[in-house]
Amino acid sequence: MSAKSISTICAFGAVVTAMLATPVMGQEMRPVLNASSAQAIVDGCRDYADDKGWNLNIAVLDQGRNLQAFLRMDDAPLGSIEIAQWKANATASFPRATQGTAERARDFPALAAAPNIAIFEGGEAIFSQDGVHLGGVGVSGATGAQDAECARAGIASAGLAHSRVEND
Repeated sequence: MSAKSISTICAFGAVVTAMLATPVMGQEMRPVLNASSAQAIVDGCRDYADDKGWNLNIAVLDQGRNLQAFLRMDDAPLGSIEIAQWKANATASFPRATQGTAERARDFPALAAAPNIAIFEGGEAIFSQDGVHLGGVGVSGATGAQDAECARAGIASAGLAHSRVEND
């Protein structure tokens, strides 16, 4: 190999390295739900449910609707496994609690027929402290209100928020 060929290859390598190291202009970086935060939500939900004597299924999905963490507590209803995942999917897809999605379904009945979207209480959206939608948590196995209460407790225990602006 000639010295000219080697210098051409080195120059090409330097250009490619510089291009890869340069951030894309205008690209906005946003926070994402990582595995440790998802597990912290599950742990917080489990601790809250243990204190209340509830046996629940808990699913946490990121904003891309990817399952990040899941727990079926001992004696939690088997039929609630998928329901917890549907609730999490609904809140990962739409940045609102599933109770809000149920209210929207009254005006848009087709929403109730959407695949893997729950329109009953027990799913809560997950937001960063500065209001970025990160995903959703779905809890199932108790009453809808208890499921939602547990989901909110899990989100709070992870240092995250269940709405863009916390009011409670």
